[in-house]
Amino acid sequence: MRHFKYLLIAIVVLMVGCKDKQTGYKPNVGGKAGEMLVVMDDKIRTSPGGEELQALLTETYLGLPQEEPHFKMSVAPHRSFANFLRTIRNIVMVTVKPDVKEEAVKFYHDRWARPQAVVSITAKDTASLKQLVEANQLKILSFFNKAERERFIGEYKKFASDELMKLADSTFHVHMSIPNSLSNKRSTKSFIWMNEAADWGFQGMFLYEVPYVGEGTFSKEYLLNKRDSILHKNVPGPSKGSFMTTEHLYPVIYKKTEINGNEVVEMRGLWKVQNDMMGGPFVLQAHYDKKSNRVVITDGFVYSPEKPDKRDKIRQMEALMYTLTFK
Repeated sequence: MRHFKYLLIAIVVLMVGCKDKQTGYKPNVGGKAGEMLVVMDDKIRTSPGGEELQALLTETYLGLPQEEPHFKMSVAPHRSFANFLRTIRNIVMVTVKPDVKEEAVKFYHDRWARPQAVVSITAKDTASLKQLVEANQLKILSFFNKAERERFIGEYKKFASDELMKLADSTFHVHMSIPNSLSNKRSTKSFIWMNEAADWGFQGMFLYEVPYVGEGTFSKEYLLNKRDSILHKNVPGPSKGSFMTTEHLYPVIYKKTEINGNEVVEMRGLWKVQNDMMGGPFVLQAHYDKKSNRVVITDGFVYSPEKPDKRDKIRQMEALMYTLTFK
């Protein structure tokens, strides 16, 4: 009877496995946001090419008060790449053999799990590996950063706040996939403050707009002046006479890009509360609405004084900004 029970279990497992192969079933990714597995053997790991790859993936994430890497990286040799490791959300597979058919960097989605990002790097020797990594630095980082962002966006769409989405639409005529973890802290005819409080602190986002007055509208100086003026008026601090503003003693990182077909300026830096001790990182995107000749600003911030890890919280706010489209 006991042998029959074991046989029955084995048959069920086999049937499930066959069904998975037939239906293309893939499990959900495991691990935490920002985790990365690099699969390469020890000799490759300590080579110049292996070290170049590790340095790229652990490069400092800009705009935070303390240094944090782009990804929390682990390295495993090919012999240890078992089934449970195949579900990690971000994976780099490094193969260095003299007989590889093609030296290349290739990008894959959902190879062993969903939603998964996998980069495969094949090279004939470690010198070629180093060259491939150097030539594809931006592509590799952008691929994994986008994958992290899209995972957050997927969650936002599943757990959206109809109330806040309607508020953003009625106030600024924009669509955003706003998660129900955020609440309406304060809103006026020209300003929205969304916030999520937690035991570690809080994170949130401001929405406001400024008129388009020519190319100068997108200058760092103009946008920061507008930011400080609007936050002074709308975001009081905990003590009398205190208010949120930009920490100008810390460099603000500035770049121009395009998101959802719109011109966007992105800035990263630190905020502080004037006349108080609070502060943290922020990321801001100024979205140009050409049709209405205006600039809508999404301004995300994090306050987490007890925990140094703020990278993923800022990534969450950045992901929310990427959902903005004009009506």
